[in-house]
Amino acid sequence: MTAFGDFAPLCTNTPSYPWCNLFYRQLQRNASDILTGPSATPASAPVGINPKCGIPRLNHDGSISNVANIAACGVSVLFVVLLIVLCNRRKAAVGRIELRSFLTLYLLTLPLQLLSTGALLAQGSTALVVLTAVHAGMVAALFWTLLANAIVATQVVEDGTLSSLIPFGIFTILFLGVTTYVSLDIGLGVTQLIGGVESPPEALRNVPLFVLTSVWPAA
Repeated sequence: MTAFGDFAPLCTNTPSYPWCNLFYRQLQRNASDILTGPSATPASAPVGINPKCGIPRLNHDGSISNVANIAACGVSVLFVVLLIVLCNRRKAAVGRIELRSFLTLYLLTLPLQLLSTGALLAQGSTALVVLTAVHAGMVAALFWTLLANAIVATQVVEDGTLSSLIPFGIFTILFLGVTTYVSLDIGLGVTQLIGGVESPPEALRNVPLFVLTSVWPAA
């Protein structure tokens, strides 16, 4: 039965869900027998844990990787760069610095999105785990900057001043750092407290990561 914090339904039913990369490495270390079917072979395994619909890694079984995702990320990069340029040109915009920071952070998540869900890197590899962890951290930080822009737009604090930029920067760094650490702990097994395998291991349960990457963005 699914419980709060379980990633199993997402990693099985949602194609190319990035945080599953962390649990793949965790299961490789502690319960490799759970990885079956396409997920049994790390060199060709798709993103996900025994996914119902997965894209094999590039150049395996005729796969050309997640082309749709790569194309979407490429178009998004161009569009976001255009938005940043237009944001810089506006002279009387409320929260221009904060909005530019939000757009820049989103721009940085796109290459990570491409690498963590594009079926380009081998599942279980340290490179994929680290990139996915940084991606998770940036996503959590991104939603803080979105909320911060909403707060600035109400003029509770004056935009572009230290009273706005200092908490903006501090909380961005906190969300980035905490979420990246939690993600690395799951993938690399630094501690048992945060990154340890929950019972049953196939539930892929991790409440801190679920809160930071699902509940927090939704809220």
